[in-house]
Amino acid sequence: MERNSVVGRNTVRRTARHTRRRRSTGGIEGNGSKTFEVPKVEKPPENRTLQQRVFLYIQLNELTKLPKTDYPLELHLYHPKNTLQKMQERYTTETIIYQHEFNLKKPVFALGVMQDDIEDMNTFSDQPLLISLYQRIPRRRRGGRKKSKKAVSSASQEVSQSNTGASENGENIRRKSYPDAEEAGEEGEGGNFSEERLELLSRGHCDLLQLFQRRRFISDITIFLYPEYHTLSKAKGHDKITSCSVWHMYSILPILKNFNFTNLAFLTLESIYNVPEELHPLAAELGLSVSFRAKEPEGDSLTFRVIPLCTYSGFISQIISDQNTSIVWEAIKRDLHPNMHLSFNQMETNSRIKLPKLFRLLLWEQDVDFQIHKIDAVTDLALINNSLHRFVLTEDMRKILEQAVVHNDYELLLQLYQETPSNVLYEGVLNPSIFGYPGVNYCRFAVRLKPLFEPEIKLSIPRSTLVMGPMFCTFKICFFQPICERNEPLDKYNESLLKRAKLRRCFDMEFLKEDEDDVDVCMELYRAFDDLISDTIGFIVKHGVQDIENNKDFFCCHLGNLSNLVLKICGCDFNVRMPTKSNIEFREMLTHMYKELMDRIEGIVTACNWKNSFDFPTHQDYGEHGLTRLMNEMRLVSQSGQRDLAIHIFEEIDKSTPNRIIFDFVTLINSVETLQFEQAARYFMKPRTSDWSGHYFTTDCFCSSILTT
Repeated sequence: MERNSVVGRNTVRRTARHTRRRRSTGGIEGNGSKTFEVPKVEKPPENRTLQQRVFLYIQLNELTKLPKTDYPLELHLYHPKNTLQKMQERYTTETIIYQHEFNLKKPVFALGVMQDDIEDMNTFSDQPLLISLYQRIPRRRRGGRKKSKKAVSSASQEVSQSNTGASENGENIRRKSYPDAEEAGEEGEGGNFSEERLELLSRGHCDLLQLFQRRRFISDITIFLYPEYHTLSKAKGHDKITSCSVWHMYSILPILKNFNFTNLAFLTLESIYNVPEELHPLAAELGLSVSFRAKEPEGDSLTFRVIPLCTYSGFISQIISDQNTSIVWEAIKRDLHPNMHLSFNQMETNSRIKLPKLFRLLLWEQDVDFQIHKIDAVTDLALINNSLHRFVLTEDMRKILEQAVVHNDYELLLQLYQETPSNVLYEGVLNPSIFGYPGVNYCRFAVRLKPLFEPEIKLSIPRSTLVMGPMFCTFKICFFQPICERNEPLDKYNESLLKRAKLRRCFDMEFLKEDEDDVDVCMELYRAFDDLISDTIGFIVKHGVQDIENNKDFFCCHLGNLSNLVLKICGCDFNVRMPTKSNIEFREMLTHMYKELMDRIEGIVTACNWKNSFDFPTHQDYGEHGLTRLMNEMRLVSQSGQRDLAIHIFEEIDKSTPNRIIFDFVTLINSVETLQFEQAARYFMKPRTSDWSGHYFTTDCFCSSILTT
């Protein structure tokens, strides 16, 4: 009985537990708690789609042309946003590839980018990815490598500057910074060891705007790592060379899904001129901030709304003509060390400063005289910056900017500060209303910088006694497309390898608008082609060229110009008339182009009179102008009363002129101008030779007659 009772109790207990489990499960499914779970299930997917993070995977494929060093090399990857992660089992913030891993195609790094996020687009557009090559010098005994004290101190100074710059901006380099190698050695055991340090060898960067497209990104990108030279003697040496690295970058998902960017804004601060002498020693401490400022006060406090835009730093006091003409990325320059002028090629863009056109095509306010004619580029100093910011604009942002520019609601405020943006020394105002006109996308401004606090007592000095004009800076604004027109999406440019590079720089619309279908463009190309062929014929005849080998310089130059013209004519004319879809059709089109251009050249050669040198287009103008000048001199002599001398001059002209047709025609014009109509009538009664083949009296007639054929 007891046994049966025990079994019964156990059975009942098991059954009770089983039924309770089923009730609890069934109760949750059947109760009204289901209505509470539905919103919780629907909301997270919406948040996840809005906050989707896409990873760009970066893998080193190849690294060639490495410098010869005594210590192991390291590659450091760095981005200011600091979202780089090494793909390995154990989490680490280290973004280093060691030398023994260069040929292993690992590790792989992941760079997180928010999908369809304008903030990330502007971050990656203005801040490229940095790739740096270092050598790690281990802790060693002093005197192991013989170095002069000056060389050691300069090398340690370089490393300390790079250490401080990297640590402030979060570059993941695990090292200690020592102010001087000698002091570091003294801190060792008995002062006989120098501590471990990193020495920068070369550096390069990668533009990340190309990632933003509606397709998943996959590409092999070549990044050159440029060395840094502190002196010309180091540049002539071979211890530092340019390395070439190839990176495989890809993403699983597209970074743009339901998003387009339609414009780019390039803001370039070039230089500051007419700078007072007391500011030149402070060049490294100066910076310039750019902000939007409302023209009308707001609120009860009557304050002007200010929207910060960007800042520039790292000025260099330098002679104007000695400056480096490369435009560099401001974000990279700020993340490096203070000696920016030693490493321009590591952070340069595709834009340049044109020294001969520094003060041309500048726009500034009325009634301001900068006395530019007194600025000597060879001797005068200026605060050189030459840095660029690039911003991405969407269609909504473009409309807001267009409204602000057209209605003249805002102006750009430029403030020159020392150390911190709050310590403003000078400020100036730039009016961007010129971009409200159709077709305007580019302008260089000269902005006057006035002292923020002017002295209350002003000395009346005559303007003629001033040594230089007011201080001003040159600031360039360029939009990839005019903001007052409907902009086409630009993310399609990133899908093409050929168009991708266009987004790296900005051009004037007058340069870009060369429509291949425009008739005027084709006419100008054919006119240039005819002039080039005519110049070549004239050169051959004038110099009696029998063999091209004797004048290689001339013909090589003309061959390059001819190749460029033929390529443009092919795209402008033949490729439009005969569009091709295959290699065979393209080859047939080239055959037709060759035949037509050869017929055109034959016509130009036939039009030249091989008997008289004045009939060549290169000498024709000279012969006509010389003959006209002599006829004018003869007429002046005749009008002054010296008729015998005038007759003698006319006879000499008649004997020395080889081209009778041109001589008779000029004589006709002279007779009409002097009202000698009987003599002019002889021109029409004079018999002509039967072998007359026609001549071109001016270059315009020559070109127009050919273009009409």
